[in-house]
Amino acid sequence: MQNLQITYHANDLALIVPTKDRPQKIKNLLKSIENQDVKVGRVIIVAFGQNIGNVVDAFKPALPIEYYHVEEGGQIKQRNFGISLLRSENTLVGFLDDDIVLQPLALKRMLNFWNSQEIKPAGVGFNIINEEAHKYSFFRSLFCASARSPGVVLKSGKSTPITNVRENLQTGWLNGGATIWRQEIIKKYQHKEVKSRWAIFEDVIYSYPIGKKYPLHISADAEVRHEHERDHGNNGKHYFYGRNKVLWNYYFVSRFDDLSKLAFFWSTIGGIAFKTMTVFGLNKITFQETIGEIRGFFAIFKASFKGISIEEVIRNS
Repeated sequence: MQNLQITYHANDLALIVPTKDRPQKIKNLLKSIENQDVKVGRVIIVAFGQNIGNVVDAFKPALPIEYYHVEEGGQIKQRNFGISLLRSENTLVGFLDDDIVLQPLALKRMLNFWNSQEIKPAGVGFNIINEEAHKYSFFRSLFCASARSPGVVLKSGKSTPITNVRENLQTGWLNGGATIWRQEIIKKYQHKEVKSRWAIFEDVIYSYPIGKKYPLHISADAEVRHEHERDHGNNGKHYFYGRNKVLWNYYFVSRFDDLSKLAFFWSTIGGIAFKTMTVFGLNKITFQETIGEIRGFFAIFKASFKGISIEEVIRNS
């Protein structure tokens, strides 16, 4: 692998943020970018739904913000729109979800990590410190759902966590909404959009093939928080979450020859069986998501019987 002797600076970095109807989240993110010790070259906000221009404008004196409101939404579509706006000097490109909050010195530490690598990575993820750290489970490993190391993509398509790490990590995949990439990588590997209300596996699908050719890392001291809020008021969403998680998992496995559909089925059956056996210990939301997983499992067989692609099933979900 080629040794790339390049020094990156903050003004080389363009941050792309897709967002929809979350003005307070955008405000929190932009405030955290404003408070960094280094100033980035560009902050590209691509909004769908509610027009949040007034929120963004408040940060324009302090940040090099560009605001775009698009008529057609979807996280991948909005992110790809941001990519189309990049210039040659944006050698590093960050993808940030709108509910990320950078911790103090996160960008400075991220750039230091990039500049410390003899072999320049394809991408480096921030360390999401308020999510669960990797824990090995022997029982789950029997169902191809756990490994001893973080950042592993298993034959079943399941991946082990890359959050709340204690030291720098080389990984097999990267988070889609808290990661810095080399621009030449994201231009070479176009992110295919599959229209869906919830593209849960999109980050693994995108980063996994890149990780087989180039180094991917997590920078432990480049810390962020993920201020995620799931909608607990809409019961139907939890059935949808469970169903789509299974469908996307199968779609991912189907795309790569080194992954295994058999391992996917074994892993999914094991997970559903375990939850079903402990049904009385489940809260209402987890119960509904488990029912959704069962529905997704049978939707795969129904689609196969009818000769319908899983991509089409996902689009119509």
